[in-house]
Amino acid sequence: MDSITYLQSTDVSLAALIGYVTENSGNFTTNQKPSDYESLTRSIISQQLSTFAARSITGRLLELTNGRGITPATVLALPVTSLRDIGLSRQKISYIQGLASLLTDGGLDLGKLRHMEDAEALSELQKVRGVGEWTAQMFVMSQIGREDIFPIKDAGIRSAMGKLYSLDEVTDQKLIEISDNWSPQRSLACKYLWRALDLGYFSNKTI
Repeated sequence: MDSITYLQSTDVSLAALIGYVTENSGNFTTNQKPSDYESLTRSIISQQLSTFAARSITGRLLELTNGRGITPATVLALPVTSLRDIGLSRQKISYIQGLASLLTDGGLDLGKLRHMEDAEALSELQKVRGVGEWTAQMFVMSQIGREDIFPIKDAGIRSAMGKLYSLDEVTDQKLIEISDNWSPQRSLACKYLWRALDLGYFSNKTI
């Protein structure tokens, strides 16, 4: 049984959502991955922001690099005033430039995370300034490709699960209980939930 079929077998509500996403966006999980630095930078930018706002700021950051991409070198070369002008807070600027310096100076090796267990990789990432639990989970899930990550504090995931399962109260305990049924494919389930939100599944369909 492949991973998608497995998830569809966990419950009818998730199966319906997966069917809708597949019909309306096809295979959305094969997008080319950015570099490790760009991936973390995108997640740091996204902290406490709406998806639309984060995408807008990231797009403006890409424009600032003049086609050279989001790399430690290009970000370190940009003046703080330019980064402020595109909507980044001083704190986030310090995070992404600090991360760039760590990678440039050899103070951080993101490659070693790929040889660690999930919990260890998440713990190591959170030692980096500006990388909290959610940011670490995004990296381990999407960049490293770990299959059983559940970002319980993600606002989109909480909203989608609350609607999908008609929860009167969205509690950590209930979300964990539901997500345990998806293991060991919780990462993929979350990607379907995010994509369903993007496609307007919950506004276009009575759950």
